[in-house]
Parts: sequence; C-alpha cells; structure tokens
Amino acid sequence: MRFRDRLQHMMYGRYGQDQLGMFCFAAYIVMWIISMFFRGTVFALVLNTLDLVFVAVYFFRFFSRNIYKRQMENQKFLSIWNRVKNFFKFYHLRFQERNGVKKLYRCPKCHQVIRVPKGRGKIAISCPKCRFEFIKRT
Repeated sequence: MRFRDRLQHMMYGRYGQDQLGMFCFAAYIVMWIISMFFRGTVFALVLNTLDLVFVAVYFFRFFSRNIYKRQMENQKFLSIWNRVKNFFKFYHLRFQERNGVKKLYRCPKCHQVIRVPKGRGKIAISCPKCRFEFIKRT
C-alpha cells in the first residue's frame, strides 16, 4: 500500500479542515511569530501556552470523527466571524467614501449598506432590499 493510500484510509470518516480550523492555525502562526520577539518574558510564556491550545484544538477538530458537532462549531464560528468581518468592511467602505459624494448608512432592519448623496439635509432613505424607510441626515 502506498503512503497516499494509507493516508486516505486513515482520514476516512474524519472531519478534516474547515474555516475554524484555518483560523486556529493562522492564530497559532501569528502568536508564534509574536512570541519570538518577546523571548524570555512572561508574555512569551502566555503566548506559547495559547499556541499549544490553538494547535491542540486544530488537531482535535481535524481528526475528529464527530462530524456533526464539528459542523455545528464551524457554523457558530462563521456566524460570529461574518459579523466581525462585515463590521470592519462597512467602516472600510465609509473610510473610502469620506471625501466622496456619497454617504453610507446601514438599514436598521436588514443591515443592508445603502449609499446616499451627501449634503441633502434630512432625507427619507428607503432600503432597496427590504423597503424599510428611515430618516437620516446627509
């Protein structure tokens, strides 16, 4: 039996890689690099301990046979991660439009990003996605 076949046989029924696993591995790499700059300090010891926790979680999830639980963990992670990602994406877009002719708002109901013209005073903004109407000052 070739090595590849043995590896495939061993991984049969295992969970493998997902977004939470990639996040754990990336966090491990980042903390490992940061801890290299603080060698011999208590901060480096704390970072190295967290490194071990992230690696242990990564390998536990990677080789787990309880696929349903790992999928639920990943879904929970993605729901939190997408909120964080969208928060920073919105403020990045607002920063890009700071000197432009448009102003960005979020719909209070569905959180859709809406671009409206600047300098029009108080206007009623209608969300194109959910048709919710709200009043904002541009």
